[in-house]
Amino acid sequence: MMPGRMRLLFLAVVWLLSPRAEAQPELPPIGSLGERTLLMWGGGRTREEAESVLSSYQERAESWARVVELGPGFPRIIEGSEVPGLRPGTHVVVLGVCDRASGAEMAKVFKALEPLATTRWVMWEEGEPRACPSMVPGWSLGGSARVWAKGGSLAATLFRSVEGEGAGARHRWLLVLGLLGKEDVTTTVVEPPEEGVSSEAKRLKGGRNEVVLEEWLTDPTCDTGPRAELHTRTWTFSAPQGELVTKQVKKPLRHEDCARAADEAPEG
Repeated sequence: MMPGRMRLLFLAVVWLLSPRAEAQPELPPIGSLGERTLLMWGGGRTREEAESVLSSYQERAESWARVVELGPGFPRIIEGSEVPGLRPGTHVVVLGVCDRASGAEMAKVFKALEPLATTRWVMWEEGEPRACPSMVPGWSLGGSARVWAKGGSLAATLFRSVEGEGAGARHRWLLVLGLLGKEDVTTTVVEPPEEGVSSEAKRLKGGRNEVVLEEWLTDPTCDTGPRAELHTRTWTFSAPQGELVTKQVKKPLRHEDCARAADEAPEG
């Protein structure tokens, strides 16, 4: 859980990006700047506030470290006067510096994890590190949903992975749930509890005050026996009293004869 006032510091982002009549920082020589997208987690009026936001990010990021990675030198704190396009006198926690296309894609990821995360189009000194965050190879963003919860909201971010192709493909997924209160955040990671199975997250949606994940689970798979069993499982997440409640319902769907499936598979 984030320290009591950390959630409030995220609200400083609006203030950080608002126009200001004060003089902008002196620009570096023409030719040494390039337009880039800054991915920002939050910030504050002082470096101490920004350091608290940075600490909270590092704590929460442990939940998605297996699927999202930052580039060398990030996250880092930047003072607004250092970068044309930011507001002087502020301090922001920057997750990476990207070109427009990559920045837009990764912004979707961080916006799903933290609705108050934001981006800013700035002029960046070309000699400075500008590594863009990326998905860990094999993983992709599978969707997101956000619903009401007592005292705040429940944000769900789904990541998917698949190894192999066709009938032998093995699916995995990881769901990051953030219970976002006004003053704190509680993060929970949900994965299929079984080992050695193929589990495909088919759909993530937000319902009436609850998040629903629909999953197809193959257990056992053709790797471990003569017959594969396919099940459906529905996960439901809510926080009506301010604490996460998880429910799941698993039902058999069909079975498959592995030998027959192998014979019917196209060659080559």
